[in-house]
Amino acid sequence: MKDKVKVNFSKAAKNYERFSEFQEKAGRELLKLYTLAGSPKPVLDVGAGTGKLLSGRGVFSLDISLEMAKCCTERGNISICGDGELLPFKGRTLKAVFSNFSLQWTDIGKVLKEAHRVLKDGGELFISVPVKGSLKTIFGAWEKASGSLPLFRFPNEGEIFKAVREKFEILLFERLILEKRYSSAREALKRVTGVGAKNPFGRAPFKEAKRFKKILEENPKVEYKVLLLMARKV
Repeated sequence: MKDKVKVNFSKAAKNYERFSEFQEKAGRELLKLYTLAGSPKPVLDVGAGTGKLLSGRGVFSLDISLEMAKCCTERGNISICGDGELLPFKGRTLKAVFSNFSLQWTDIGKVLKEAHRVLKDGGELFISVPVKGSLKTIFGAWEKASGSLPLFRFPNEGEIFKAVREKFEILLFERLILEKRYSSAREALKRVTGVGAKNPFGRAPFKEAKRFKKILEENPKVEYKVLLLMARKV
């Protein structure tokens, strides 16, 4: 799946910011938590995308997509093309790890283990993750059209809380409900696929895809349930 995710997000890099309204809304809320904590640096932004959200001195931008990493470099960030499950940093070197709207594509437990390793004692973690219940309308239309569940699964809140508590003390968490109805199924889907979030398991058969879009046309809605969390290394 990782190879496909790399390809999808690299293809989307050039136009990512045109379609990333949900990612930006969640990111602004996560930045409030980061600011509340005093904006600790050096900080690693895991799954940084184009690097628009977090930049400046003391910020390292990491993304698995080479094209996204190039965008971060063009923005003037210290950019790394790498895997959040295997961070290219020595232990206890960072004051904070930050990740907005990207850990759903990873093995979250592995990323958190790596975050714990690279953080200094007392270092802080800031994450926002879309969870189960996200894209409910789109997934429901697919199930109705195909008779099967979507292959991609968002993590549930319990999984995230459990993984975080194994390595960190949770200081604060919030829940966001982000949703918007669009004028057409095409426009709604573009807000998902336009940022690179395509099905990493391959294309759907033509007939099922056509049926799916027809069903979604009745209610072209996109929604995300997002868990925001601030924690400290223990």
